[in-house]
Amino acid sequence: MTDKTWLFASLHPDQETALFEWAIDCCRQQNIKLTLVTVLPKLGHSVFEWFEMLNHPNILQEQIDYETQRRQKWFDMAENAQVDLNIVVRFGKFFYETIQLAHELNVELLIKQTDDIKHQGNLMFQSVDWHLLRKSPVPLLLYRENTPLPFERIMASLDVDIEAPPYSSSEFNQSLLGWATHFKGSEPIKVVHAWQSEVENLVRHWNTDLTDDELIKLSEQLYLEHKQALSIELTAHGLEPSSAEVFLRKGDPADAVAATVLEQNIDLLVLGTLGRSGVPGLLIGNTAEDLLERVNCSVLAIKPNTFKSPIL
Repeated sequence: MTDKTWLFASLHPDQETALFEWAIDCCRQQNIKLTLVTVLPKLGHSVFEWFEMLNHPNILQEQIDYETQRRQKWFDMAENAQVDLNIVVRFGKFFYETIQLAHELNVELLIKQTDDIKHQGNLMFQSVDWHLLRKSPVPLLLYRENTPLPFERIMASLDVDIEAPPYSSSEFNQSLLGWATHFKGSEPIKVVHAWQSEVENLVRHWNTDLTDDELIKLSEQLYLEHKQALSIELTAHGLEPSSAEVFLRKGDPADAVAATVLEQNIDLLVLGTLGRSGVPGLLIGNTAEDLLERVNCSVLAIKPNTFKSPIL
């Protein structure tokens, strides 16, 4: 019997069938339990009294029954696939109740379809999705409608710290690679890392007499150190060079990663949403937030185990 549970957060079941079918298939293959959660607005005491006056004393149970009935085809699908499925209907704020339930059930993964709006030709996450991205300690898969399922082109965005050699693989990067390989499609996993040359900052802000050749050599050395660090991460995960395609891009991380995601036509981007600095109270890193505003693919957002959600 499995002790793993995934949580599927549902708002509009008529639009989420493709994602739910994919989730059921994943759970069937891996013997994972699946819980559905939907959240309705909370009613005040005076509203309850009004319903009782109108002879509707079981209004909460009626709503639970209605939400379950709306998803009856999903329960039939789960039964046919022999997947353990149950539904939880809560009352309150969607993101708050969803994060609370994910914590209570100790779920491995939280799945939700995005409620995107279009802005200047780009898809933008709406408020509920941003709340989940910023505050959920659980790995969060935000699926954008019309993305191929299962995912075919998956990219993991890794950050490496070369300040304290010798470099060794990080538990967090291994987690990102683990999720990327977990959902790997027909194509090799793609790995992207954006690096910046501190030498250029040195020249820009310090008074130095370094020659152009010396600057080039220093930048090349930095590049090789980042490349070596990525190689260590891949090797630690058991990935051969032929089983992963690596993109080492120089420049601002949000710009460089977003451009690579677009260039490679990525279906799912796996990324960490807190930087390695671990600033207390920082819910989502500035780089991650800038990046998430620019990509139109589905995302799997992971936080370190040390992250403490303000909801909890």
